[in-house]
This record gives sequence, C-alpha cells and structure tokens, in this order.
Amino acid sequence: MQVKYIEKQKVMFEWHLHDCFELILTIGAQGSGFIGTAIHEFDDIDLALVAPGVPHTWDSQAPNDTAELVVVVLWPKALLDCAIAELADLQGWLERIESGLVFSRDAAVQVRERCLALHTKSPVGRLTLLCEILTELRACPAKGIRLAHSRISERLARVQAFIARRIDDPPSQAQCAAHINVSTATLKRWFQQELGCSFSQYCALLRCQRAQHLLATEHRPIGVVAQQCGFLSAAYFNQFFKAQTGMTPSAYRRQFSWRKR
Repeated sequence: MQVKYIEKQKVMFEWHLHDCFELILTIGAQGSGFIGTAIHEFDDIDLALVAPGVPHTWDSQAPNDTAELVVVVLWPKALLDCAIAELADLQGWLERIESGLVFSRDAAVQVRERCLALHTKSPVGRLTLLCEILTELRACPAKGIRLAHSRISERLARVQAFIARRIDDPPSQAQCAAHINVSTATLKRWFQQELGCSFSQYCALLRCQRAQHLLATEHRPIGVVAQQCGFLSAAYFNQFFKAQTGMTPSAYRRQFSWRKR
C-alpha cells in the first residue's frame, strides 16, 4: 500500500495505468477526469476510484490548473483478498467495480479529513484507515465507469503496466508473454477475450493516448507527433485518432490551446 501527497502542483495530463487499485482525491482544482473513454467534470474537490489496468488521466482548466493537494492511495488487489470474514463484503464490492467509480462531491467531503490523515498513521494504521474510508464510500452514491471487456485478470493488468512503462519502445508480444510466464498463444487469447482487441491494436491505443498527451501539452506539429508515437502514415493517424476520440488531432489540440500560451 502506498500513499502519496502532491502539493501545489499542476494537474498533469498524462495517460497511465497501474496493476493495482488507485483512490485519487483532488482538492482545489477545476477540470476533467478521464477514466478509459469516460469523462467527468470536477470543481474544487474530486474523488475517484480506478480499477487495476484501466488507463486514466486528469486535466485542469486555467486559471485553476494547480491543485492545492492531490492524495493518491495505491494498493494491490490481493491486499484485502484474505480469509478475514469482516473484509469479505468490502472485497466483494471492489471485485464488482468494472473500471472505476466517480464519487459525489458530498462523498469526497465526507472522507476528505480521513484521507488527509493517512500519512500520519503507522503502516497498520494506514491499512485500518483505508478500510474505514472504503467501507464508508461503499455506502455512498457513485457513478460507475463501465468499459467493454474491462474485467481483466491480474496478470493481464501486469502486462498493460509493462507496456505502458515502455510505450516509446513497446515490447513485443513474446516479451510480454515471458514477463508473466505464459505462452504467446495464451496472451493473444487473453487480449481477444478480455480486452476485445489484438495485442497490436492495444499498443496502437496506447500510442494514441500518448499522442493525446503530446497534443495537449506541446507545440510539436501533428505530423511529428504521429511519427513519434509510431504512426508512420499521417492519414492513418488522423483516421485512427478520430475513431478513438471522436475528433481530429487538430480539433483535439484546440481544446488545450490555453496550456501553451
């Protein structure tokens, strides 16, 4: 279990994913949260829970593009998966989360002080307090994020994180299979059954997300962005990007023009 406190930092637009659960409390910023293909708006305070293996990012809006504080809590799926009867309901709730949950403002305010207190606790105290926070959130209204084929295995989540860390020079399918000690054929089947796409299609999606980050944060020409993200054909890049985001690269970039002034 890890707890991170990020103070007075800009909310960075950068797609990423983890092979564990992530609870994110954002205080003092205004913007949008992206969990997979779902987008939610937030103002002043935001609380979201992201499931393992689900790509996500946050973006802020000027002039409130610096968050007062971001609290990030990460824990592995196996942390609460134990033979303790008192944790069974909580673990069952986590297992039913398909991709993520976005909690109401009231819920965020309700658990804010306990989230802030996590860093004052011992390791055991942090675990106890996390269980209290999650138990309370379990009873709170939340918007569920549902993505097709999102109930992935823990090992497939490890592969996704492995690819994401090396997206500038993606590993081969064989290297990914070796990383989790399965055959290439097994990994190929997992991608089709659980993610609904091939290995190469998934890598293309990550490259598209990398392009989203570059378009939103830098001045590079669109053709250069396409090449740096592994798209050799500008026409194919435009077509693929629009299919994934619903807009052309140039239209997407215009949304974030304030960042680069």
